[in-house]
Amino acid sequence: MDRDEAAQPRRRFRLPLVIGLGSAIAIAGWSVVWATARGHILTEIDAHLGRLAADGVVVACPDRTIGGYPFRMELSCRSPEVEVRDRGVSIATAGLRVVAQVWDPRLVLLEVDGPAAISDTNGGATVVWRDLRASLRWGASGIGRVSIAAEGLDATLRPTDRPAVRVVAARAEGHGRPSGAGERDLDVAASFVAATSTIADKRLGPTNADLSLSATLVDFLPGGPGPALPAFAARGGRIAPAKLSLAAGGVVVDGEGALVLDGSGVLDGTITLVARGLESLAKGGAKELGPELTTVLTGFVLLGKAPKDPAKPGRRLEMIVDHGSVRIGRVTLGRLAPLFAPGG
Repeated sequence: MDRDEAAQPRRRFRLPLVIGLGSAIAIAGWSVVWATARGHILTEIDAHLGRLAADGVVVACPDRTIGGYPFRMELSCRSPEVEVRDRGVSIATAGLRVVAQVWDPRLVLLEVDGPAAISDTNGGATVVWRDLRASLRWGASGIGRVSIAAEGLDATLRPTDRPAVRVVAARAEGHGRPSGAGERDLDVAASFVAATSTIADKRLGPTNADLSLSATLVDFLPGGPGPALPAFAARGGRIAPAKLSLAAGGVVVDGEGALVLDGSGVLDGTITLVARGLESLAKGGAKELGPELTTVLTGFVLLGKAPKDPAKPGRRLEMIVDHGSVRIGRVTLGRLAPLFAPGG
């Protein structure tokens, strides 16, 4: 046996040893990096919470822990609470988990355990859900997208001087992202699946309705100091386009238009509505739609016109929002509450 043949078994023996030693060094190095990052994150969280408290936003995150080794960071706390002192708002939930993945650090995922209790100077709310998840996508200039989704939503709002409002939905979602030139506009959207609403324990509108809303708030960003909505109104308060879609009892109503939020916190504008499937009113659909929506849809039958787009069949009506008062033709549907108090 020559020298080269004798060296081959030694090389075959050393190769697994080198691989194992290299892997051990890599794991040990990564463990040190992860532990260092963990300590840095905890320090940054404490510093950020301190800055928030100085601004009047007190965040309590009891039993705070960070786990998720080796490829993610997972912050958990039990019974977190948020208090915005100058607004008199407080929020409490059963638990919170915030997760960031090593391979996608610009995406932060949140899981919130219900129920949640919300209270402010104008009343309070109780919100229950089966599963709630949210995500924040960070861009070069800050938050690039916010999304939230809740399964089995049951929310009750209790305004101080008005009847309690309850909304139940199989699923609810909300989204927001900057858009437009220089990303100064804000795109927002919300949807509810199989939703029912009640006011003072009396059902309002249809059962199991699917509702979606979307809008672009023009020149909304950056928010700057002070309340966001009054500042937005001062910059023109233009909401265009504003879209809605409602499906219930075989009827579908789509709408699109533009609104303006003025300095007193109320809306003005026009939404063009197109209703399809109105024939279901004569087939017993009115019971599922509820008396309020049935009255509105009857207005489409009597007063509606053919849509301007022949590809979209149905009946068209203009919904006017006149300083918060909502009407279709001469029929007043109700009044929208101001979105903020003047001077607030």
